Amino acid sequence: MSVQYQTIYQDSTSLPQPAAVSNYNLANPIPAGLVESFMVKITGTASAQLTAGSTSDLIQSLRIIFNGNQYFNFNSGADTSGANGISRLGALVDDIGGFIAENQSATAVDMTISIPCGIMLPSNSRFEVQLGYTASMGAAATFTGTLELWCKYGKSANATICGNATSFPIPAASQTMMTVAIPSFKGALVSGIFLQGPSVNDNVSSVIAQDLGNWGMTPTFMRGASGASQNGYLYSDVGADQDGLIPSDAATGAYFIPLYDLAVSSGSVNLLITTVAGAGTETYTAIPVLSLKTGGSGESVGKQTASVATGSSESILRRAEE
Repeated sequence: MSVQYQTIYQDSTSLPQPAAVSNYNLANPIPAGLVESFMVKITGTASAQLTAGSTSDLIQSLRIIFNGNQYFNFNSGADTSGANGISRLGALVDDIGGFIAENQSATAVDMTISIPCGIMLPSNSRFEVQLGYTASMGAAATFTGTLELWCKYGKSANATICGNATSFPIPAASQTMMTVAIPSFKGALVSGIFLQGPSVNDNVSSVIAQDLGNWGMTPTFMRGASGASQNGYLYSDVGADQDGLIPSDAATGAYFIPLYDLAVSSGSVNLLITTVAGAGTETYTAIPVLSLKTGGSGESVGKQTASVATGSSESILRRAEE
């Protein structure tokens, strides 16, 4: 098989706006083959620093659809553009085996978000992307540049599906059951759940995932189980002087709960969530991450003979166990 990168869309308008929320709907035909990774690439020049941490903090929502079937649906539970630290999207992408690559400049923006996919597309396929940005910091922070959408064609051990989030209000200082709806894909297994609160603080005191046992997992425990606690997150701080990525052991207010490819027959997973006193009633969202065995490979257009099959299921298990 071969590895090939394809640019499938490009424009200079679907970009963050100064001090304003913006949303874009993009669509185009897409070449056939096995899409190993789907990539969002933003480059350009900002007149002032757009966020306090990573440029990916500006992405409030990202939904990716192939041929009418949704495979990735992210909505940030909180606006983190004013906080130093890894973005919610960056945490989720790291948790499922992807990456965000970004340069260190506050004004010269060059960022690529690589999301594991593993979807085999037939001929005459089409994609749709719904992209929403939060407001950048300050009305003076204008941005001109280019949005590009890329696909990496190759091979993959499993398809990765981030389904629609379940949302539920959780009162303060109480234990509440949250029933997370699991999309119905035949043969799909639940690799984990990405749980988010609306605050950049850790207002969760414990979570019981009943399929893992009747024991409360603290935020520190969940980050240990998912592999994040060993500086498992890496992010770029666009305002930092030094080269290289900054390690982090947490995206505060967000938690990845590995479920080790759980086979679900009821169509849902129950979480018992206990929050701290004084937080008030907050609406939490839970994004299920599914893995589905896949087959096939990209179009044979190159001559590479060595490649490692990627897959979020293996990445999650390896990250949790190492």
